[in-house]
Amino acid sequence: MSQKNTFIAIAVVFILALIFAEGEPKKPAHWGYGEDEGPKQWASLDERYNMCKQGVNQSPINIASAVDAQLTPLLFQGESKANEFVNNGHTVQVNFSSGNYLTVNDKKYSLKQMHFHTPSENTIDGKSYPMEAHLVHKSASGNLAVVGVMFEKSEDDNPTLNKLLRNLPAIPEGHDITKEKLKSQILSYEVLPKDKAYYRFNGSLTTPPCSEGVKWFVMKTPVSISKNQLADFESVMPK
Repeated sequence: MSQKNTFIAIAVVFILALIFAEGEPKKPAHWGYGEDEGPKQWASLDERYNMCKQGVNQSPINIASAVDAQLTPLLFQGESKANEFVNNGHTVQVNFSSGNYLTVNDKKYSLKQMHFHTPSENTIDGKSYPMEAHLVHKSASGNLAVVGVMFEKSEDDNPTLNKLLRNLPAIPEGHDITKEKLKSQILSYEVLPKDKAYYRFNGSLTTPPCSEGVKWFVMKTPVSISKNQLADFESVMPK
């Protein structure tokens, strides 16, 4: 190959590399809960997180219990089991197989996953709880609905949480994730309180990209968690 052809070949390879590099979508910026990458900084980490600062219906919120209305009962259907417990560096998350649904006002949402926050993100009348579970649902059209469950301290263990804690995934290194297969059977809505009365509001995802248009249903009645169980959850949560 002549020197001229070699130069042309190198130039073509360089141009193609630029084209493919530009064509690859940029990964979302890493976020966390520390001072440098915490909630106050999320919007500045990535332009896709702008809603975290500019949104008008952002979650979490403080729920005023005095504001009550005649709300349509929530219908929870399905008994498929959780199959995976994941630590993604932000939270620990239980992934469910298909077949679990939340129906409200004749609209059906499929349960995708349940994750936890310590302490609670939402508050009720200014009161924070030691832990909050978020059951994330998605409709066929892509709309999200989240059911929030508060936990309050008890002397006794919560049997459902013990099933999870037997397979608690460790904190991952770097930006990786860790996974554990659940050996104990956990039904989709086993974590819910017996009393399904709830508060309702329109809000957003509580983490980047903080997308709005999320329907929130927060259970009025908390469920129990023992001191030791709470310590186990806190040990694998981001600091």
